[in-house]
Amino acid sequence: MQKTLSTYLNLCTEVYDLSKPNAPVDAYNFYRDYARQTQGKILEPMCGTGRFLLPLIEEGFDVQGFDASGHMLDALRNKAKQKNLLPGVWQGFIEDLKRPEKYNLIFIPSGSFGLITEQAAVKNALKIFYNHLNDDGIFLFEGETHKSVPTLDVWRGSQWKRPDGKTILLSICANLEGNICSTICKYELVDKNNIIHTEIEDFVVRLYEPDELISLLQEAGFNSIRTIKAFDKTQGPDKNDESIVYECRK
Repeated sequence: MQKTLSTYLNLCTEVYDLSKPNAPVDAYNFYRDYARQTQGKILEPMCGTGRFLLPLIEEGFDVQGFDASGHMLDALRNKAKQKNLLPGVWQGFIEDLKRPEKYNLIFIPSGSFGLITEQAAVKNALKIFYNHLNDDGIFLFEGETHKSVPTLDVWRGSQWKRPDGKTILLSICANLEGNICSTICKYELVDKNNIIHTEIEDFVVRLYEPDELISLLQEAGFNSIRTIKAFDKTQGPDKNDESIVYECRK
């Protein structure tokens, strides 16, 4: 790959797994229900450390995945090895996706779609997903709204204890410009009261209101687009929702 990733490095990956070891039950059951209904090949772009992908594989679903972060994929593969699983995953960016097969379900949970921030890249990604979807397939993902923005320009912190006794300190501060929320994340690995390693990441997310995203999806070719309250297929979203699920069909 010519591109490199400046986020989801080693300490970020460790905190991710310490803070989110498993998928939320409601979210997992929501996506699992779609996986059960589609009954075919499934793709999870931006699959991270596999908290959705690995349990689905354990249940017998035919799921592939990819992620741009080698650190996240290393964590996924380590967990897969402990479960005696051999997942079909690879490292790559969305713009490099050129698979011969098409999928019955492509899903992106947890608001990861917002990590694509440039308008041209968003349009390209949506077209790529459209082209990799079977004619009767579903593209399913979450878009975060402005309601998800944390308190701005205030430093907040947390700490996470590693199994080896060392501690990771995380300090974050968010800034908002238009539809782009940028959060500086400072990770410090502490051993015996000494900081022995530091990683700083600028975590940038694009926020959406439904009208804008629906327009982009239609431009990509999707004809049937439904907005859903996370994670309840029986309800539509409301103005206070931090994220909205988009169910997209050709």
